[in-house]
Amino acid sequence: MPKSQEQIDDIRKQKKQLIMDTALELFAENGFHATSISQIAKKAKISKGLTYNYFDSKNKILDELMNQGFNEIYDNLDLNKDGILTEDEFKFFISENFRLVRENLHYWKLFFSLLLQPQVSVVFAEQYKEKAEPLFLMFYQFIVSSGSKDPEKDLMAVASMIEGAFLYIVAAPDVFPIDKMEEAVIDSCLKIIKTN
Repeated sequence: MPKSQEQIDDIRKQKKQLIMDTALELFAENGFHATSISQIAKKAKISKGLTYNYFDSKNKILDELMNQGFNEIYDNLDLNKDGILTEDEFKFFISENFRLVRENLHYWKLFFSLLLQPQVSVVFAEQYKEKAEPLFLMFYQFIVSSGSKDPEKDLMAVASMIEGAFLYIVAAPDVFPIDKMEEAVIDSCLKIIKTN
């Protein structure tokens, strides 16, 4: 029985994700520049030609990995998409991202180790600035509306605290209980915003 278009699309989606997951693992272990498309194809147990059907180059794979990471994190911000961040949405954003990291610790460990590679960090910084700008603006407006007297400083403190917590979970997940860290980050962020 021939496959339906939906089944074919699902197979394509699975193959593409397999290539990305394999590339992420190899990029993190061996370094982005030291990893070739041939190595990715071999480890994924698919042909090099099939890999090129999905991605023109390993740079395209890197771009897709970064987009996937950004989207997973930022899709949890401003759920009603009205451009205004409420306190409940802020808390949900932090909680949901703690859940993402907790549930897929291996992925995020690889993702962060990839981002910390000098050759990748330059590309990441450029893409991050472009993608994060509207989100930081929403954070900034939330901080202002919460009564902050120095919203720029508070934005830097809050962003650093959230991102630092995620890195801490990835690097040393057994040092602090994740649930307590999540609660502490939410409480501390709100305290910074509302008392400064």
